Amino acid sequence: MLTFKANVLEEGRAAEWQSAALLLTFALILAVPGETTTSTAGFRTFVRLGLDDAALSAPIALVALSRMTALYVNGAWRRSPIVRMVGSIVGASIFAMIGMAFVWPAIENGLSVSALSTGGIYFTLAFFDALSAYRSGADVRMVQQLSCRTR
Repeated sequence: MLTFKANVLEEGRAAEWQSAALLLTFALILAVPGETTTSTAGFRTFVRLGLDDAALSAPIALVALSRMTALYVNGAWRRSPIVRMVGSIVGASIFAMIGMAFVWPAIENGLSVSALSTGGIYFTLAFFDALSAYRSGADVRMVQQLSCRTR
């Protein structure tokens, strides 16, 4: 039986696929008619920055689809760990930004357990994307070593 370490960290890309799927789902939810950013307290931070649903949805969907493409190419044809690493870093940044959007109002206006817990969820997603970036970095070294051996 494969362990979590072997399945997700060493051999699998499950965490990267999950993160890309979450980003795409998030982008699609923002794209649905209606104003998610103005109806949810945590997203009002983005509104104050001048970002609406469309301004958030399009780039997040682009990142998600780019990551999915890189993961598919990585598995089907050739190794693309640098692209995967960049995608994981961008994903971690997006999740951390969303987490901060929920936590910042709670910090400004007094601690709110719901804001902190929602922010904590996004920070957890950011942590696992950072872990995926680290794992992709290890793959970069492996690809470089394999290419040196074949020369």
